[in-house]
Amino acid sequence: MEQVVLSFSLYLEQMQNPGQGRNTRLVLTDLPLSDQGLEVGSLFQYRDASGAFVKITVADQTNLLGLSANGDSGAVTVVIS
Repeated sequence: MEQVVLSFSLYLEQMQNPGQGRNTRLVLTDLPLSDQGLEVGSLFQYRDASGAFVKITVADQTNLLGLSANGDSGAVTVVIS
């Protein structure tokens, strides 16, 4: 039982402190297109007129997926007498 407790303690410590990462190559697939619903520190794709970027979610800045608006003024009749 002591060995099980020690193994579980080690597992919890590693999960809470995963350490640093160093990668030669990294492939990220299926990244979200906005930071909506992501925790701070999560990666997501961001696209604008200048290109596509990978961004990191921060607590004090939102990155909406997109904003657009359409309008219709309808028909106007002008009568000159």
